[in-house]
Amino acid sequence: MLPFILLGILQGLTEFLPISSSGHLALAEQLLGVHKPGIVFDIFVHFGTLLSVVWVFRQRILRLVLAPLRGGEDLRLLGMLIVGSIPTGLLGLALDSAAEAAFVRSWAVGLGLLVTACVLIIAERLAPHSRPRPNPPAPFPEREGGAPLPVPGRGRGRGRILEQLTWRDALWIGLAQGVAVLPGISRSGSTIAMGVLVGLRRTDAAEFSFLLFIPAIVGATALKLAEALSDPAAHSALWGSYLAGTIAAFLSGIVAIHFLMRFLRERRLTPFAIYCLALGLVAIAWHWVR
Repeated sequence: MLPFILLGILQGLTEFLPISSSGHLALAEQLLGVHKPGIVFDIFVHFGTLLSVVWVFRQRILRLVLAPLRGGEDLRLLGMLIVGSIPTGLLGLALDSAAEAAFVRSWAVGLGLLVTACVLIIAERLAPHSRPRPNPPAPFPEREGGAPLPVPGRGRGRGRILEQLTWRDALWIGLAQGVAVLPGISRSGSTIAMGVLVGLRRTDAAEFSFLLFIPAIVGATALKLAEALSDPAAHSALWGSYLAGTIAAFLSGIVAIHFLMRFLRERRLTPFAIYCLALGLVAIAWHWVR
């Protein structure tokens, strides 16, 4: 059961930090000899990370669910999530076979991590308006639902808030998420970086990234569910381990989301870029020396 818990923790942390969960899982298999239990376990741990997003953003998600009845900005944001999910789904289907082939090649995973590092660095270089300033000791005022309102020149970076997202912005962020199906290219890193590039503040870009994760993982799970449950008896002895991994992914995902949101209020994405750069070089070097 312990390997399932460790893999669940790894999935929960790396899914939301901009360092690529698929890249870490692929390298764990190749460098450490730790093998994934299979597609059923993948679905379970991704469900755990999905629950992490639902729990952390439960107030926002409830408003989005009720948006068709209430209208207003929440309905507009719901439309943005739908628009962003279209290119994600199309690219995900187109690149699925390439992603599976790249998963078993450490050099391909390493290149993906280098791409993630470059994307994060470019986002910081080309979006100077998003550079944060130190938070004041006084608390932020809040908009409806508990989310902080922007205060000019105070904390959380400059830039547009989530309610100012445009249809074109949503399409670009959805494209970034679709490309991130390739191992090593971080889904959260790509979408947050693209959000920053189109002018969003880091924290608002991260919130949209996490909300956009929900339809993406629901769609991917629906496609693989039939395959996963084709022989349920084969997993009868593993349901307890699957559940343990799911709980581990759920709890570590909550920790990762809260950590990243706090981090982005005061700091840049550069430390994550440096980490991805170093890990990517290690992965490529491993391919040549083994």
